[in-house]
Amino acid sequence: MLRSFFACEVLSMNTIDRRIRAFSIDMSLATILLILLIILGGSIEGADGGLVMFIAAAIAYFGTLVIPNFFSKGQSFGKRTQKIKVVDIKTGEAASLFLVILREAFKATLMISTVGFYLVVCGIMASSRRDGRTIHDLVFRTKIICLTRYVSDREGMPIEQTPAMKKRMEGSSHD
Repeated sequence: MLRSFFACEVLSMNTIDRRIRAFSIDMSLATILLILLIILGGSIEGADGGLVMFIAAAIAYFGTLVIPNFFSKGQSFGKRTQKIKVVDIKTGEAASLFLVILREAFKATLMISTVGFYLVVCGIMASSRRDGRTIHDLVFRTKIICLTRYVSDREGMPIEQTPAMKKRMEGSSHD
């Protein structure tokens, strides 16, 4: 585990692609869940529409991004499909559930309050930083790691730094 934690720095562009795909998967699931909750919530008589919408959005977001962490530490469904994981930067172990909840609440608050501009900043940070960390990673001392070399690795082939990989990445913005 710790070996892949440090080796993923070499493949940080791969991590960015995986992060984007994982986030897209998670947000798609959250949207589907939100639509279902709005349909169900619309049938509640006497309920304030704005309040129902807020509660439905909160349940959909946290239900998609936090609840899966009860079953697979440091991974939402999207992260699990992309074979990436949120880890504590100090230990290299999966981030605690409490830390994941705080991290997701912080991220959601910034996404909503900046009307999505926060995601643009995160994308720029993740692609320009060598370690691929974003604001919420820096605040909560976490990092996204690759669990396998490729998303299609079924046996979980761990990432290793090879001399060829080091040479190929030489001179790039991620060395």
